Amino acid sequence: MFKHNLLISFRSFRRYKSTFLINLFGLATGLASALLIYLWVNDEIKTDKFHEKDSDRHVQVIHTYPTSGTYHTETDGSTPNPLFERLPKDLPEIEYAFPVKAYQGYKGVLSFEENKARARYQFIGKGYFNVFPGDFIHGNKHEILSDKGEVAISEKLAISLFDTTDDAVGQLVEFKDEFYEGVYLVTGIFKKTKNNSADFDMLFSYELFKNPDLMQWYNSGTQAHLVLKEGVDLAEFNTKLKTYLTTLSENWKDILYAQPYSERYLYGKFEIGVPVSGRIIYVRLFSLIAIAILIIACINYMNFSTAQASRKIKEIGVKKAIGAGRKSLVLQYFGESVSMAFLALLVAIGIAFLLLPQFNEITGKVLTFTFSKDVVIAILSITLFTGFVSGIYPALLLSNFNPIVALKGKLKSGGNSIWLRKGLVIFQFVVSVIMIASVIVVYKQVEFIQTTNLGYEKDHIVTFPKEGKLKTDFEPFLSGLRNIPGVVKASQMSGELPGEVYYTQGFKWEGMGEDDKSLRFYNIRGGYDLIDLLDIELKEGRNFSRDFPTDKDAYILNEAAVEMMQLKDPIGQKIGNFNPRVSAKEVIGVVGNFHFESMQEKVKPLFFRLTDSGSKFVVKMAAGTERETIERIEQLYESLNEGYLFEYKFLDDDYQAIYAAEERITVLSKYFAGIAIAISFLGLLALTTFSTQRRFKEIAIRKVLGSTSTAIAQMLSREFILLVFTAIIIALPISYYLTQNWLDGFAYRIELKFIYYIIAGILMMTVAWLTIMTQTAKSSKVNVTESLKDE
Repeated sequence: MFKHNLLISFRSFRRYKSTFLINLFGLATGLASALLIYLWVNDEIKTDKFHEKDSDRHVQVIHTYPTSGTYHTETDGSTPNPLFERLPKDLPEIEYAFPVKAYQGYKGVLSFEENKARARYQFIGKGYFNVFPGDFIHGNKHEILSDKGEVAISEKLAISLFDTTDDAVGQLVEFKDEFYEGVYLVTGIFKKTKNNSADFDMLFSYELFKNPDLMQWYNSGTQAHLVLKEGVDLAEFNTKLKTYLTTLSENWKDILYAQPYSERYLYGKFEIGVPVSGRIIYVRLFSLIAIAILIIACINYMNFSTAQASRKIKEIGVKKAIGAGRKSLVLQYFGESVSMAFLALLVAIGIAFLLLPQFNEITGKVLTFTFSKDVVIAILSITLFTGFVSGIYPALLLSNFNPIVALKGKLKSGGNSIWLRKGLVIFQFVVSVIMIASVIVVYKQVEFIQTTNLGYEKDHIVTFPKEGKLKTDFEPFLSGLRNIPGVVKASQMSGELPGEVYYTQGFKWEGMGEDDKSLRFYNIRGGYDLIDLLDIELKEGRNFSRDFPTDKDAYILNEAAVEMMQLKDPIGQKIGNFNPRVSAKEVIGVVGNFHFESMQEKVKPLFFRLTDSGSKFVVKMAAGTERETIERIEQLYESLNEGYLFEYKFLDDDYQAIYAAEERITVLSKYFAGIAIAISFLGLLALTTFSTQRRFKEIAIRKVLGSTSTAIAQMLSREFILLVFTAIIIALPISYYLTQNWLDGFAYRIELKFIYYIIAGILMMTVAWLTIMTQTAKSSKVNVTESLKDE
């Protein structure tokens, strides 16, 4: 019977080529979309999930502190530096702990003979490789970095320096950096691990970073990683950990939380110190999109199969007359739908292969079809699911026909089946309208982020590290910069705009309350011209000036700081510090609020301070001269800072990088919404075909009685227009709810306007009307004589 059913399916595909191709294209498109999304989702889910010895008990301590009437979580996982050493002594649930000191700005120049390369580095403590993967080509991962003067480097870095990995171990390399300059012995070469969110090219021992001053409780930046003992209940452990810092000092109101490291990548957004969301939102979103597209494609198959039922009705009657049971007919049509699904799979794999390079470019990943056991099982499961769902309704419907009626060739479907088909089409268009409305809102929010006034200038500005000789002897370089044609202004600063601006605390001022002692201020240390260079508006007072030597002991606050401190007349106010070694400083100016963090965050209190110890140079260039100006800057840099590579970044590129996820969501949503809409219109075409096919005789009689083709087309299209309108009415409130929830993640966001949803509805209705009218106009021109002879 299997061979017989397969042969019938093949003959049906060959005989009705147009139907076969439409079904094949619809299912293949749905499967290709699902395969691409599966690759992306699978890659996201596997990130930071390692199978090392203790990785299932590996947690990272998350540090949250109250500030400015709310809570701020250190999303990079930094904690007070001594915390990792103290916790195992006080909490018996911990088997051992180890530190990691990692920072995006940790980049130095590694050199061997004439070869140089800029590399990102981090510090690790003993126990790191018990939980993190270490694929070492040369060297033992448990024995390397036993001394401060040792370094482990990546395979790529070794090849760039030594042209090979074979002779790298045992070589001495020179490292140039702000704090850790020196000669180091290479003791290990490692391969970068796939699905590891940590990005580094070099590893140093934490002992190199560690010194008595840095290991004070008021210094932070170290990640505290813990390995819990077997059987420890994480929820109970977190109850103890939450208020641990208050046991050290009753004034310490900070909150600690132990999060499984394997969840850090997907759950990076916190509320009062507890992870609530993050990238997992997009994983769930695209998983739902994949399922929705697959279901839409399956619905298409159902509708086309039932629309073409009149071609099979006599075959069903003959089979039932000679004794075929309903079960065998159900298996036949399930076999047909599963066969179609597997044919579509072959086409879908081809489509996915062709689109994968572009998909990788959009997602910023390097995804490949590996066809491992897990991938093959997932692909086969998706295909079987598609085939089963596609065939379930046609199989049950067609196998249920009365044999006497079927032998007469008459197709009569009950009211329930008609309403089910209509309901499926409504579902298709509900999903499509939701996707269109969501794409519009996401696009508008991203556009708002890109075009809104940040309160500072980000265009035509480059930054590059302040290192080597220029770290201390920088004035000749700055003077040279200002004399370069095309350079408008040049200065220096610490931190990074936006995103990497440091905070500090312990301030006191006249009129402060008891609760104000825990307030934290972000601060930017920079040169004289920095505020002017960034075009930040000065609201009160004055800027830093070389005419006032005392400005090195002065602050310029932002409006958020003035508001939080409740300063009615801030200019001239003295701000002291509970640290007796820090002198009080005078407020000389107030600048307008500007977005030094992501727009998902409210503007926090901040002050500028004049300093010579900035970590990078900042240069503003005249528009249109960037290329020539950068070449001149590079020449000056290399002439005054031998041994260091000139590496620059545009400030607006850093800004765009913060919203890379939102931009990718916009692009991907646009493509997948287009796919869903295209497949949905194929479903509408199927239902229109089915309905008009059943009404050929009615159309002929109406034409005999004088109805025009236009009137008949309007009559036939009325019910379908009503279906699409119903879908729009259902979809709009759902769209509003979903987009509102997404926008709640932004502190600064667009206002939702009714017009966004109206546009989605009008667009859907317009395209649906064109699709319906094309088919109904064709049906209204049926041959009257042939239609009246039918049956």
